[in-house]
Amino acid sequence: PTVAQVPTPPSLEPAILTPQVPIPPSLKPTVLLPKYNCPPGLPCIQTNGDGKVFKKREYYAVSLVWGMRPIAPDPNIWVVRDNTNKRRNEALGGTLNSNYIDPSDPYVQEWLLELVTLARNDVALRVHPQLTWIEALREVAAESGIDFPIPRNLFIGLVELLKARSIFFRNLVNREIATRNPGIQGEFLFTGITVLSEVPLTTEGSKSEAALRDWTNFTGSINELLPENLPPVNAQSEVFMDSYRMNVIVKSTLSSYFFANGLIVLVILLFMGNLLLTLMVMASLILILLCFGGLILFVFKIEFGPVESLGVSIFVGLTANYLLHIAHSYHNSNIKERNVKIQRAVFITGSPILWSAISTIGGSMFLFACRTWLLTELGILICTI
Repeated sequence: PTVAQVPTPPSLEPAILTPQVPIPPSLKPTVLLPKYNCPPGLPCIQTNGDGKVFKKREYYAVSLVWGMRPIAPDPNIWVVRDNTNKRRNEALGGTLNSNYIDPSDPYVQEWLLELVTLARNDVALRVHPQLTWIEALREVAAESGIDFPIPRNLFIGLVELLKARSIFFRNLVNREIATRNPGIQGEFLFTGITVLSEVPLTTEGSKSEAALRDWTNFTGSINELLPENLPPVNAQSEVFMDSYRMNVIVKSTLSSYFFANGLIVLVILLFMGNLLLTLMVMASLILILLCFGGLILFVFKIEFGPVESLGVSIFVGLTANYLLHIAHSYHNSNIKERNVKIQRAVFITGSPILWSAISTIGGSMFLFACRTWLLTELGILICTI
């Protein structure tokens, strides 16, 4: 006999695993439009949905993180190779777990949302209107009829649902919430909130220093407001690395310069036995350094960096050598009259110093033919010295 095909009522059909939850337009990533009412070569930033355009603006990402130590400069300036074994699996260490927060806790969710609100209200930070994951989670919860903050037993399910529905939200949460187990399972390691901040328009110092200063002031004020049961928050961004590198370069340069100068003072004083002459050599060395710095930074418009830091060390060695030759010739002269004694010292040492300078410049000329600007910069520094 033929079996009749009885249609299954809609109420008895199996439930769909991924319900159609509406995704707010603000969850979509910000796109760059190369030509949208902009001058040639200047991209515009436009948000989807309302068609709002931000012309000639640049943004950088900043993460407010719990559970990770803030970046701090290494006090040992002589370390040239990082110890990988020392920092291996550092995020899984027990010492960092005391600084984590549980984003599934409704109390923590309220503080995360409050933190984003305070950042948007801070005029100095200039935060982009693109939603963070906690704001997107609140919107989806409201559209689904769930009160915010989200209960602990619904948090992971709603986050996983949004990750399945939005690739942008999935990539965002994967960088913002880390747990020991795959997905959002197990103990929380760190939690972060990433916002886009407009590049500060400043003429004093570098933009990375201004950005670091603004966010450091903000996190400092936030940590004063946080209750005692919440750990402090720190701001991290790749833009801040330029400021960290510059600070380390300046500190290491000053340390090496003072160390080299102190060593030169001891050597000259030991061989010359004349304190006044030693002080005159050091004063000449400092004056030449000021002229050298003004020529490099203000005339050639070369920014201070690792090559310039190396140039300071080369400068101390080469300049002290020439000054020491002249001072030694002046000190050993038997002539009593001072002017004649100076002329005799310059006449004796002038020719060797001149040919030594010419040979140094000749040996550095090949650096000007290099395509790498760092090597060309090094050649400029050596020839300027």
